[in-house]
Amino acid sequence: MADANGEQQEYSFEITHEEVVKKRYLTLYNRRIRFPAHADKPAQEHEYDIIGHPQLNFSFVVVFPFHPYTDGRPGGEVTLLREHCQGPNAMLYTLPTGGYEPRKSSSFLAAAQAELSEEAHLSGGEWVELLEPEHPGIAEVKWCRNRFRPFLCIAPQRDDSPGQRDAEEFIEVNRVDLAELRRMLGVSDMLLPCMTTTYLAFDKLQSMGHL
Repeated sequence: MADANGEQQEYSFEITHEEVVKKRYLTLYNRRIRFPAHADKPAQEHEYDIIGHPQLNFSFVVVFPFHPYTDGRPGGEVTLLREHCQGPNAMLYTLPTGGYEPRKSSSFLAAAQAELSEEAHLSGGEWVELLEPEHPGIAEVKWCRNRFRPFLCIAPQRDDSPGQRDAEEFIEVNRVDLAELRRMLGVSDMLLPCMTTTYLAFDKLQSMGHL
C-alpha cells in the first residue's frame, strides 16, 4: 500500500532460521521468518517450506526464438517446444529454458545461447535481454527462491551441431505463427515463466517494429 506521497512502504522480513530438509535436484528448506508489526498485528514468526536450485545460483533463463518473415511482412513465427513436465506429468508448451550454472556458463546470455542450441537446435541471431541489467530476475513463484531472466532471439538459424540434451528431457520442437501463439496463451497449457517471457517479447518486438 502506498503512503500519502504515493510511495510504497518498505518492510523488513528477517530470516531467523533456515535449514536444508532435503537436497536432490531441488533443495527443500525449512525457513522461519519474523514478520514486522503491521496494522493490528504484532510482530510474529512463521515457518515455510521453500525450494530452489542452489547449484544453479537460484537462477535460470528463458528464450523466445522469433523468426521474422523474410518477404517484408510484419510478424513471423516462433519456435515453441512441447515437453514432458514432471509435476503435472503431462506434455506442456514451453520455450527453451534452463538453469544458469556459473561453472559452465560465463553469463546469463551464454546460458541462454546454450539452452537454445540444446533444446531447440538453433543458434546465432540477434539477442535482446528483456530485463534491465540491474534487475534481480523475475521470481518464479512465491515459495521458490529461483528467479529467471527472459531473452528474445531474433532470426536464429538451424544448429547443425547442437548441444546435448539431458537424458531425462522429452521434447518436441514446433513452429507457430504469432497469431496462433496469441490464441494458445488463453487456451493451452504453458508454463508461467514461458508465458511471461512471451508477453515481454511481444512488447519488445512491437517497439522494434517487427509487428
